[in-house]
Amino acid sequence: MPTRPRPLLAVRIIGPADVVTAQKPQLLQYLTENFGDRAVCRTSTRPASYAHELRFYVTVTPKEVPPG
Repeated sequence: MPTRPRPLLAVRIIGPADVVTAQKPQLLQYLTENFGDRAVCRTSTRPASYAHELRFYVTVTPKEVPPG
């Protein structure tokens, strides 16, 4: 089984839903500007433990280059 490449960056934001929702696009724009086509950005949003809170996860991994 192939191993996954180690992430370049992993970010977790947990907080009030309105704050997390407002920060998501800004964070994704920043990551896109800095990593561009060199990396893949995966996101996940889930409910947090407390009411009206969210957990937002971002993982940035290097793009795999197909064997040539």
